[in-house]
Amino acid sequence: MNNTSIQTIVAKSLPALSGESLTYNAAKNVYLTLGYTSAAGNMYYKAIRFSEKLAVFYHIGQGYARTFLNGITLFCWDGTKAKIIGQKFWGGYDWRDFSEYFAKEQSILMLRDFLTSQAKLQGAHVSDQDVMAYSRTLIEETQRKQLA
Repeated sequence: MNNTSIQTIVAKSLPALSGESLTYNAAKNVYLTLGYTSAAGNMYYKAIRFSEKLAVFYHIGQGYARTFLNGITLFCWDGTKAKIIGQKFWGGYDWRDFSEYFAKEQSILMLRDFLTSQAKLQGAHVSDQDVMAYSRTLIEETQRKQLA
């Protein structure tokens, strides 16, 4: 599948990207949305990673001296479109410098929480270790290069 095909599929499947221009940064293995600049001069954009099952949106702010992780939105595929299954935002006094490790770990924890709640809703018991290991596997799939 070529880059244009992937961009078309992602734009149609992820409502948050409708009408946005995507570029692929091969060095970081991430899709980037077109950003905007605030009145304070900071740049804001989304960095996106996805697999066949999930999409992870990092909401990023780029200041003059630092790059910030302002939030994470986690989507799953419902067969026809993406559905938000988790969101976490930082800001104010709780801001975070962007770190690939921190962003990945937060994504894993968000997915773990979602899967744990789904298991409870279904009356199933799954060990915490199994849920955590599966969550890690699914998030790591989003970090693999998706281009041929």
